[in-house]
Amino acid sequence: MTLHWNQDEISDISYSFDLIVASDCTFFKDFHKGLAQIVKILLKKVGPCQAIFFSPKRGDSLDKFLEEIIENGLQISITEKYDAEIWKRHQSFINGDDSWPSYEKDHCYPLLVRITR
Repeated sequence: MTLHWNQDEISDISYSFDLIVASDCTFFKDFHKGLAQIVKILLKKVGPCQAIFFSPKRGDSLDKFLEEIIENGLQISITEKYDAEIWKRHQSFINGDDSWPSYEKDHCYPLLVRITR
């Protein structure tokens, strides 16, 4: 099924997910409101549930998305160092590994964002 982020309700699947995993979908500020609303609609209302997003900061784009998440009554936590190997690669790029010459922390390194009720 096609999921449009600006839907108000998805009758068959609303409030039914324990876990949502997403990556690279917070860049465009025009879609933040709809994405935040759909996360809220999809996560279960009762019991443990969370959405896990991997996203770089991209200027203030991630911060603006997280503001929408909070406005929807959801909680967030952000983890920068979530995996030893990924952190090691990130550090090597920051310290001059030229195998990714255009690497910038703000635009390239994905933070781990947990969104919960």
